[in-house]
Amino acid sequence: MISQTQDNVNDRSDELFRVTIHIADTEPVQFEIERSEERLYREAEYHVNQLWKKWSKSDPKRSTADILARVALAFAELYYRKKSQFEEQHRMIDDFERELDRLLDSHDD
Repeated sequence: MISQTQDNVNDRSDELFRVTIHIADTEPVQFEIERSEERLYREAEYHVNQLWKKWSKSDPKRSTADILARVALAFAELYYRKKSQFEEQHRMIDDFERELDRLLDSHDD
């Protein structure tokens, strides 16, 4: 599926693309994404595999499932750490804006 812009020119960023992702030594996974998202998925695939390889070499007795569970936990921890930081920054900005509004309102008096 290709979307058309108002000028009737193909917009490839919305084109659906069937991607195959290879994670560790598991069966490849296929699904459709927008072509504009391919780079993000490829980067995620690369980093998951890099961490899996590193941890597989450091403890070769562990199963792929065990290592992938640890990889999933590492990325989930990173996600929630960043989410928490973002929320804290958002609160700080909101506080700053309220204080700025208060100062500006008191200055108008």
